[in-house]
Amino acid sequence: MRLILRFILVLFVIVVVAIAALLFMPGDRIAQFAEEQFESATGREIKITGDVRTSIYPLLGVRTGPITVANAPWSDAGPLLQADGLSIGVDLMALFSGDVRIKTIEVIAPEILLEVAKDGRANWDMAKAGGGSVNPASGSGSIPAFSMERGLIRGATLTYIDHATGEKIILDDLDVELRLPDFAGRGDLSLSARMNGQAVSLNADVAAFGRLLNGGVSQMAATVQAGGSKITLDGKAGISPLAADGVLNADIADMAALFGAVGVGAPDLPKGMGRTIAVSGKITYTAEGTAHLRNGKIKLDQNVFSGEADLFLTGDRPRLNASFTADALDFSVLAASVDGTGENVAVAEGWSKDIIDVSGLGALDARVSLAAGSVDLGTVKLGATAVVATLERSRMVFDLSRAQSYDGEVTGQFVMNGRGGLSVGGDLTATGLAMTPLLRDLADYERLVGTGDMRLKFLGVGNSVDAIMNSLSGDGSIKLGQGEILGLDLVGMLRNLDGSYQRLGQKTVFDSIDATFTIKDGVLRNDDLLFIAPLVKAQGAGDIGIGAKTLNYRVNPVALATEDGSGGISVPVLITGTWANPKFRPDLQALIDQNLAEEKAALEAKIAAEKAALEARIEAEKAAAEARAQEALGIETEEGESLEDAARRKLEEEAKRRLQDLLGGE
Repeated sequence: MRLILRFILVLFVIVVVAIAALLFMPGDRIAQFAEEQFESATGREIKITGDVRTSIYPLLGVRTGPITVANAPWSDAGPLLQADGLSIGVDLMALFSGDVRIKTIEVIAPEILLEVAKDGRANWDMAKAGGGSVNPASGSGSIPAFSMERGLIRGATLTYIDHATGEKIILDDLDVELRLPDFAGRGDLSLSARMNGQAVSLNADVAAFGRLLNGGVSQMAATVQAGGSKITLDGKAGISPLAADGVLNADIADMAALFGAVGVGAPDLPKGMGRTIAVSGKITYTAEGTAHLRNGKIKLDQNVFSGEADLFLTGDRPRLNASFTADALDFSVLAASVDGTGENVAVAEGWSKDIIDVSGLGALDARVSLAAGSVDLGTVKLGATAVVATLERSRMVFDLSRAQSYDGEVTGQFVMNGRGGLSVGGDLTATGLAMTPLLRDLADYERLVGTGDMRLKFLGVGNSVDAIMNSLSGDGSIKLGQGEILGLDLVGMLRNLDGSYQRLGQKTVFDSIDATFTIKDGVLRNDDLLFIAPLVKAQGAGDIGIGAKTLNYRVNPVALATEDGSGGISVPVLITGTWANPKFRPDLQALIDQNLAEEKAALEAKIAAEKAALEARIEAEKAAAEARAQEALGIETEEGESLEDAARRKLEEEAKRRLQDLLGGE
């Protein structure tokens, strides 16, 4: 709308420049003289064709035939202005005092072409006779004082082209009415047009119109409408350079009309994310290119945020600093089972392969803090939440300093990186989570009672949810304290060899559940699940396909074991299939292998015992035989000496003794 206002002022200024030349000449000389004077004043050629009629009563006035104003010399796109004619009426008595008091101006069916060259020159910059320029759009130069009871433009077409950026704006069916009784006083401007097929309008009440036209700041109340969307500003503003300060109220109820007016499609946002937007507060826009919101309130559908924001449009990219608070926020539409209207929908078994466009992350840098009383994410509900989002060069980091959730708390960091593709990662810790309401919301499961702690670190890469889930890597752990599993009798399950055995009113009380896991290529691996209960102990291991949504897990529970861990009933259970259709069945082969292993171990133990007993008996009999031999031979073995060695020693001693007796020696 800033450009639209400039364009209209350009048109009226062009008319004002030619007024003096048109009022005091006979009709047959007016056209020629006006052309000469206009070209002398502006450096542009003007052609007035057809009859030029003058009148004195009731107004001093002129009505021309078709009129054409030449474009800038550097443009080859056609005339700046061509119209079917001009009709001008002035106050005759005011002329005698030197004032130009315009009663009416009507520009009949004009076609206006406004251009900006690649080097920044504008085709509405016109050289004055004194060598200066009149530039109503930029504020250079000065617009002569005039008054106008009523200025009209009917059925105009306005085209704006910026050759440097390629931007092109076309306004069709343009109607403008300007009332300016006093150039230095109040002016009222109303405008309606069709922009890219959408109806747009502007109404402005300016306290000091002349000051505004000549680059100053004036009190102003303005309203812009596009379809069912309406934006109002009550405060003060300037257009050369653009600046504003006042109370803003924006009701963006018709997103399609607003985006359609600027030639782009409206974003297909889910409910709660900004299908309709309302903004109010004190806003300031400075000539240096900064915008500031104070005491602001932003409403995205049913979600209301309060706070302040600062937007800096200087530097390499825009930068936003903001701080908001909110009561209850409802983003339940983000749940996979809820559509944009909040209704439940069927959930596909696989992950979405739709491309995720994160190009918007590079639009600006930002640091936004939010404190909310509660946040409903559909499948997960958070209590009091405090988060800081930092966006820098397409990388957004969410620092979660506090999020009360299911009687516990979640802290950590989540990262969305759009540099060279998309990757997501996080390092989250949850403590004291109440499992019953958590699993009820996540999986519609209400049989697990207890509190738990969880740690999760992960990274995924890809431009779709499917690609991210199939590339996940990371690790984590989960630990539950004392609790219950309602309706599930593990002892009965073991006795009946039924992995899904349940009995109404029964429960299994446990002391703890612990597990750690790793994630690689979208597959979660766990090898150390430990379930401890007064009558049951279970261990588990296996894979959970996060990307493929599959299960391949084995649990081995043992019930009624003795204190030393022996005995009891054991039935390994296989959990296979998909997340949507899991299958539970006893692992009979493992049970057979387990029983055979037990029997083998018992047999080996029996054989070992019998072997040990036999060896002990043999050793005892050997010792007894040696004792009898020693007694019969009269041999006593010395320490470390065998019976054989003792017998040899005995024989040697006896032979020596006998030999001495025969020889008679001592």
